[in-house]
Amino acid sequence: MKRESAREPRGFQLITDLAVLLLIAFFLLSYFEPKYLFSPTITTGGDTGSHYYTAVYLKEALLPAGRIMGWLPGNYAGFPLFYHYFPLPFILMALLSFILPLTIAFKLVTVLGIFLLPLCVYLAFRLLKYPFPVPVCGAALTLPFLFMEANSMWGANIPSTLAGEFSYGLGSSLLFLFFGALYSGINENNKVLLNAGLVLLLGLSHGYAIIAAVLFAGYFLFSRAWLANLKYLAKVFGLGFLLLGFWLVPFFGTLPYVTEYVTAWRIASFREVLPRILFPGLVLSLAALWLNRRDRRSWYFIYSAGLCLIFYFLGPRIGLLDIRFIPLCQIFLAVFGATLPLAFLGRLNAKPLLAAVTLLAILLWVSFNVTYIKSWIEWNYTGFEGKRDWPLFQQINGYLRRTGPGRVVYEHSPSHNRFGTERAFESLPFFAQRDTLEGLYMQSSPSAPFVFYLQSQVSQLSSGPFPQYQYTHLDLARALPRLKLFGVTQYLARSPAAKKAAAATPGLKLEAAFGNYQLYRLTGSSGRYVAPLDHQPVLLFTNNWRRDFYDWWKRDDRLSVPLVSLRRPGPNDLKHFPLCGADWQKLPAIPLSHPAPVITERLGSGTIDFDTNLIGYPHLIKVSYHPNWRAEGADKIYLVAPSFMLVYPRQTHVRLVFGRGFYDYLGALLTLAGLAGAAISVIISSHGRQQRTVGRRSRL
Repeated sequence: MKRESAREPRGFQLITDLAVLLLIAFFLLSYFEPKYLFSPTITTGGDTGSHYYTAVYLKEALLPAGRIMGWLPGNYAGFPLFYHYFPLPFILMALLSFILPLTIAFKLVTVLGIFLLPLCVYLAFRLLKYPFPVPVCGAALTLPFLFMEANSMWGANIPSTLAGEFSYGLGSSLLFLFFGALYSGINENNKVLLNAGLVLLLGLSHGYAIIAAVLFAGYFLFSRAWLANLKYLAKVFGLGFLLLGFWLVPFFGTLPYVTEYVTAWRIASFREVLPRILFPGLVLSLAALWLNRRDRRSWYFIYSAGLCLIFYFLGPRIGLLDIRFIPLCQIFLAVFGATLPLAFLGRLNAKPLLAAVTLLAILLWVSFNVTYIKSWIEWNYTGFEGKRDWPLFQQINGYLRRTGPGRVVYEHSPSHNRFGTERAFESLPFFAQRDTLEGLYMQSSPSAPFVFYLQSQVSQLSSGPFPQYQYTHLDLARALPRLKLFGVTQYLARSPAAKKAAAATPGLKLEAAFGNYQLYRLTGSSGRYVAPLDHQPVLLFTNNWRRDFYDWWKRDDRLSVPLVSLRRPGPNDLKHFPLCGADWQKLPAIPLSHPAPVITERLGSGTIDFDTNLIGYPHLIKVSYHPNWRAEGADKIYLVAPSFMLVYPRQTHVRLVFGRGFYDYLGALLTLAGLAGAAISVIISSHGRQQRTVGRRSRL
């Protein structure tokens, strides 16, 4: 009877925990209404609308080819998808879409991090061995952070997720589960496989989640048992990084071909960091810190939050985006206050009442401080189809679908938000089956700086996202040769200034009008992606091809003379490039003469086939360079300005294939080694359990 009565309180505690967690979920669902989440519309809002085509492409193009990472041709003259972005949310969308429509699967995964954060914090407190009701109070205290409206781009809160940061939100939730599981694993010398698996998931969710995981682990090296802890951490991270090898090795190996984005984020007001909605959590956390300062677990919280704050200040100096560390600090400040009852928990009888009162107070506080979130949720999840101007958007895309070939460029304008997001036309590859220039994953392509320079030439208002590059102003006449170089055949103008400039620019012809939008045809632009060069290319000896190519790109007088960058040219390379030197401005512009070109081309998702009558002549491929491209029927592929590929055909038919490179194979090998290590660990662990069971039986 004593054993039975001892179980009853624990059962009642679990029921209380479950009830509170369900109430938290229902509160979230009162904002994320199922009628929106389960409607088959394409999600809009901020960056989110541009993410949808990524999920479509993964499901329809990459997975059927047995790949997760591959070439996406529709934006930035093509770029390697998921080599420098995080695939886990999209893998989940694709898998879930075998049960539900992809439109709905996409929505559910975008909110997954939001719904997981309370649960992961609850589990973390349980793994840290905090008594009831501390874990469930910690889960409730995530709500003020989630509903914080002070910022919408830093990550993990609801506004950031609605703006498109759902990968960061998922990574942050899993990070707090890892936070608890790592502490438990080290204390009990177990959970190696669990924590290694979480390292894998963190890496595939978001880069800053895995960075934070490594930082948190450093806490256990400041201990008398540091050597044993180091061995444990080596097992966890060693196995985790091996499992992650298929993605991590290509990520680092191809970094020379991404566009760096590192800047010190400008915080306009301290209230952005500590808005009013976080004040109760902050007060509770400060009180808990004072009352529980002798608890080792408190110092684990302090260390982790403090290190995130330190890396916020260090970020720009070490190549990291500083602002990504602030949300993690905010979550720590929000939830640590749940440990406050430890100081008097032994004298408290009505513990379930404490959990209920905590939840009720938080729900009232959050409801009192929320303003725009519900309307933004409705805006996003009613989708493109739910917007008043959806018919106009369909009309534009339908016309573009019928009037190819070539890329379409559009004026950057806040007015595009009428369709659901300012970035609506980044999805032209999905809605119109037409390639465009701008896209969401701007760091993934070496073409991004050149694209945004062009954006500044064709837009009244430009974004200029990379601070290390200089931009210009609306000037369509100067933009035309660059647009043609990118294979652009049509230009969509929105602002009166852009339309006036287009009407006055020779080489642009009004083709169609759609409401406030005007579409212009670039006369003389074939839209071909493969073309013979008109001038002898110049081999540039440079230690910084990005800088030199960008300087060349801004000059009007030498765009017809492409620059080639080659790290270690051989004798055969020098035959192709008799013009070479360290200063391209001092080299002459030599025209090339050749017969009339007869070229046919066929582009696939990761292939470029063309037939040519100009064997031995340099051919420009207006597709972004990447070392994974391989050529059949040509000597090799050269990196040529602005960021394209150059080949010298050896035969009439040439085929370029985006395949797996050295880093892909090395990463896959490491992942196989990790899987083998995990399997061996499971076998050894299972065998050990069997032996312990036999030993206990023999003693009986």
